[in-house]
Amino acid sequence: MKKVWMIVTALSAVLLMPQIASAQSLKDILKSSAVKDAVTAVTGGKALTVENLQGTWTYVNPAIQLEGDNALKNVAASLASTEAEKKMKEYCAKVGIVEGVFNYALNPDSTFTNTLKKGSLNGTYSFDADAKTLSLHYSLGKAKKMKVTTLTAHVVLSGNQLTLLFDADKLLKFLSTISAVSSNATLQTINKLAEQYDGMMLGFDLEK
Repeated sequence: MKKVWMIVTALSAVLLMPQIASAQSLKDILKSSAVKDAVTAVTGGKALTVENLQGTWTYVNPAIQLEGDNALKNVAASLASTEAEKKMKEYCAKVGIVEGVFNYALNPDSTFTNTLKKGSLNGTYSFDADAKTLSLHYSLGKAKKMKVTTLTAHVVLSGNQLTLLFDADKLLKFLSTISAVSSNATLQTINKLAEQYDGMMLGFDLEK
């Protein structure tokens, strides 16, 4: 969220420049080099392209984003987010998502490997530059009758840091499937929180 706020601040500074605002339409301003320079400065000089997403990204922390009227109007939302992050970190550890081990290796040929503590998963990926989303098409192997599960993440790139945010329900369902711990008390706590905040997103902060 801090990264997003920095980008909004940078854009606001550009939009408030009178010599630009008076001479250009909003559409022109958003396409201007000044805006592109501002966003590039915040993102560490890296454009959000499929080439810059390639490489190995290692898990640092869970990422939480609360949305909906309940989250926007309730002061307790920040406390809920902190609690959700703590619970999510506990749950991640239980399913093999641990700092320094869990990672995504995105290859130039559009394949990826997702390494967990107890093994790895493979598949292919696609990137939508306009929507800023990364779709991970998992191939779960013969044990799952070659069932393919797709998870789509909203992407935030800042220098050597990458945040992937997934729909909470879909991510939790996927993690439950691969870990067989759906009755875990921590998961139940996160599920209850997700029910309170429509549009809640969960994911991972990663570093290259």
